[in-house]
Amino acid sequence: MKAWFVSGIAAAALLSAGSAIAGSSLSSTELEPLIKSGKILPLEILEKAARDKHPGGKVNKGEVERHNGGYIYEVEVTDADGKEWDMDLDASTGLMLKDDDD
Repeated sequence: MKAWFVSGIAAAALLSAGSAIAGSSLSSTELEPLIKSGKILPLEILEKAARDKHPGGKVNKGEVERHNGGYIYEVEVTDADGKEWDMDLDASTGLMLKDDDD
């Protein structure tokens, strides 16, 4: 019984740590070395890629998150007609992964 209880606690700790890493947004202090090393593109380039998809669009909110060993730029854009879009870009390449109307 005691071993099962300890195993359960260890599993719960690992699962919660894994989920925090998988979906955690990066702070500016975490982003800076990734940009300097070339692991991710500068935010200005990622924002431009999002706006280019919806000409005349405005970036409302954006953040870089760790995801499956890589980095995703999640961004919300309002286009020139006022329609909102949820977009995901690969933060390393700028490749569009998702472009859904909100």
